[in-house]
Amino acid sequence: MQIDEELMMIDIDFQTKEEVLEAMGTRLYELGYVADDFIENVLDREENFPTGLPTSPYAVAIPHTDTDKVIEPGIALATLKEPVPFSSMGNAELEVGVKIVFMLAVDAPGEQVTTLQNLIEMVQDERVVSKLATVRSIDECNKVLDDFKEQKN
Repeated sequence: MQIDEELMMIDIDFQTKEEVLEAMGTRLYELGYVADDFIENVLDREENFPTGLPTSPYAVAIPHTDTDKVIEPGIALATLKEPVPFSSMGNAELEVGVKIVFMLAVDAPGEQVTTLQNLIEMVQDERVVSKLATVRSIDECNKVLDDFKEQKN
């Protein structure tokens, strides 16, 4: 579960989930990870199958779409200056204030499930969520992710 530095957006300022998803999807597209209709598909999927998770101390979202929209697998990560409302997974009526977004670009269905499981395991750790939500640089972000990997092994 490697997150390339070129796909990290740290301490960014957005007001809506659409702004967040479009910015992350654009980064994936411009770097050749996804097809040109990836963003549209992520936005549609988010409307029908929300990805906000009410994790503690900050909510997390893990948006993704069909594997056929992916050219090169990758995970984009955004940490947000202020929480942005996302609908909660499992209860679209409930909004959660998301501070961390992992956008998946996975090209194999089986790999998508494994990646989701690994990310959910990580974001259930309150210390990891707390640290990720407050990083101010890519180096700090990498340290948090590397520390979690080492702790897990």
